[in-house]
Amino acid sequence: MNRFSSPTKESFFSPHENLLKLSKADWHDLTEEVYQELFRNSAIKRTKYDGLKRNIDFLK
Repeated sequence: MNRFSSPTKESFFSPHENLLKLSKADWHDLTEEVYQELFRNSAIKRTKYDGLKRNIDFLK
């Protein structure tokens, strides 16, 4: 189905610039304040902070 797809140039789908700078340790030390800033207006917020932290902690 996606065989003929190409990467989008739509900037709306680009990750927050600070997301690209996070190290593995930064993800594990993520605070709720940083979460709120990074994922403002993002679908990631549907999982809520606790859900994201649970998923991050699972990857340890």
